[in-house]
Amino acid sequence: MTAEADRVRFVHHKGKKILIQDFSALKPGPEFYRLVEQARVLIAAEPYRSVLTVVDATGSEFDSGVLQTLKEFVKVNTPYIKKTAVVGITGLKEVGLLAVSRGLGRPLDTCGTLQEALDMLAGVE
Repeated sequence: MTAEADRVRFVHHKGKKILIQDFSALKPGPEFYRLVEQARVLIAAEPYRSVLTVVDATGSEFDSGVLQTLKEFVKVNTPYIKKTAVVGITGLKEVGLLAVSRGLGRPLDTCGTLQEALDMLAGVE
């Protein structure tokens, strides 16, 4: 498992600064909530409409508390986000995620791999 300190970080990919939020293989609990708070602080320190971010949810588990936290997180950081890509969400989870994101006015793209997500975000003007 990735060290908690490395799970939420900015990287440079093809000349673009991209925030990776690695929630892969997480279950509901304290680590998840700490990572969400870490991401919130990093995002809020950036200019409005500037953040390119990828969320890796591969193998993660969600409960109602996690979903509520994510909904609030998305609402608070939306003014700072330019584009979001999500990796690791498929099937009914993907349908639900896309519906929630549209309802919050925050469209996102789903990608098959982290590399695909980074490449897509690097192409955003």
